[in-house]
Amino acid sequence: MRPPSIRKTPLTVTAVGGVLYAVAVLSWLFANGVHFASQDPTTFAFGAGYAAVGMVLVAAVPLYLCSRLSLVTPVLMTLWLLGNTVSQWLYGTHLHPLSSYLTVWPLLLGVAVGAGVVEAVVRIGIDRTLDRSGLRPLV
Repeated sequence: MRPPSIRKTPLTVTAVGGVLYAVAVLSWLFANGVHFASQDPTTFAFGAGYAAVGMVLVAAVPLYLCSRLSLVTPVLMTLWLLGNTVSQWLYGTHLHPLSSYLTVWPLLLGVAVGAGVVEAVVRIGIDRTLDRSGLRPLV
């Protein structure tokens, strides 16, 4: 009997997706003038770590919810929030959309998870009444 492939576990999907998202978003932000500035190395390390961990979590948590419970709204909400940031940057409707994206990531993650909670409640309700649309793992 073959052991389960590590490429198909929800944690692998989550980790890889989160790191790829963080690299892509941080590369784009740094290429467009966002930077960390501090004379104190501890403050610099905290700021860089906060941003990097945040970007990984902003993608990883919705991906985990999708792969483990088949919830799609957290992923869609995350993409919409990133698209909204890009739109604000392109059209200049926000003074600092790129740096704001790095600093308010806990709020953005909360919005995405909140959308997932609403989807889960609706799907569990449908599953209990119609025996359809229940939560199930995709991977």
